Amino acid sequence: MSGLTHRLRAGVALPFGAALAMLPAALAEAQTTRLIVDGQAGVGYSTNPFLVTGDDAGSAFTELSITPQLVRLDEKGEAALSAYYRRTDYFTRYDSADSYGVEARARRQLSQTFNAHAVVSYDSSIIGQSSYGLVGVLDPALPPDLGTPDIALLGLRQRQKSLSAAIGGDLRVSQRDTVNGELRANRISYADNGILTSSTTKSATLGWSHAVSARTSVGLQGSGSWSNFDRDRTSGAFYQPQVTVNHQFSSSVTVSAALGALFITSRTPLGTVHSTGISGNVFACKAGQRSNTCFRAYSDAQPTGFGDVSKRQGAGLDYSYQVRENDVVRASVDYSRVQETSNLLQARNASFITGGASYEHGFSRRLFGGVAGGYRRASGGGRDWPSDLNVKIFVRARWGDTQ
Repeated sequence: MSGLTHRLRAGVALPFGAALAMLPAALAEAQTTRLIVDGQAGVGYSTNPFLVTGDDAGSAFTELSITPQLVRLDEKGEAALSAYYRRTDYFTRYDSADSYGVEARARRQLSQTFNAHAVVSYDSSIIGQSSYGLVGVLDPALPPDLGTPDIALLGLRQRQKSLSAAIGGDLRVSQRDTVNGELRANRISYADNGILTSSTTKSATLGWSHAVSARTSVGLQGSGSWSNFDRDRTSGAFYQPQVTVNHQFSSSVTVSAALGALFITSRTPLGTVHSTGISGNVFACKAGQRSNTCFRAYSDAQPTGFGDVSKRQGAGLDYSYQVRENDVVRASVDYSRVQETSNLLQARNASFITGGASYEHGFSRRLFGGVAGGYRRASGGGRDWPSDLNVKIFVRARWGDTQ
């Protein structure tokens, strides 16, 4: 991890330094502490756990994971430190695979009109390895994670290491108007195999929103992202000016959306290519007493491990239903695709669809068990892409705060 840090350029260091400076202060001022540790063990079968090409790629597996989380709260905000480690051992064909990560985040009200947030995270995982199902109740308060995976790299069994940080805030400038901004930096690294290239990305977002009513706000937002790849004379950037709207239809239904333009520039040793498109996103959730449903869709850009800034589109639906107090059914489906914009021969167009469902039964407030299954398939790029069907039986234990 220290090797990654040393490779960050001076412009990238600002979000890291500011975020790291904010986190200890938030932890020191907090008053209520919660410690939660989840441990999970499972056994299952996957017809193609890494989405590699070739016949007879299936294997049974065992999986162990542990996820500790420390949360400290007070009336002005919260700070949290979380980590995870997951190890999967395959009975045949594959070596064991592990993934791990850590994240520190904080959110503080620094004055009556100004709120700040910061996050620093590190993750190491193999792109395309299945995580074998989501469990637990869907939380509509959490925004969708659109940063992973780099689906252009599916099937290569490449380990991706990511070090990222962000710091931002929102300032209420009048009773109805708010200005928000964020600085973000990300370092993505791969093994030096001659095919993929690591990258450093810096991005900035600035927005303004106006409360039309108690339930509706509209605004403008602009963002820019600049990527430098380790490969010589390879870089890229994209810009997104957008109109935004947020509306609360009722106490249980909320929608946020943005729509605008997308401008991409990709520079390679073969020349510079400019591309345009539509940028936007929609995030809608309905929270009920026993069921939660969230829909998301997006259109933007993403740097890939081939040294290209690709257009990216996707949509997904998540659902959870609490059958009884300790029994939860959860299902999700996602579709995403990337379209290369540069003149690199190795850049790929690819599509990826995933679907999964799980049933979890609570034997007590600390012990759970269930079954999860899923289907994944990639396509595009002139390749004969494989699919994967997997199922797993698991048991999960929780230590610490059960609230």
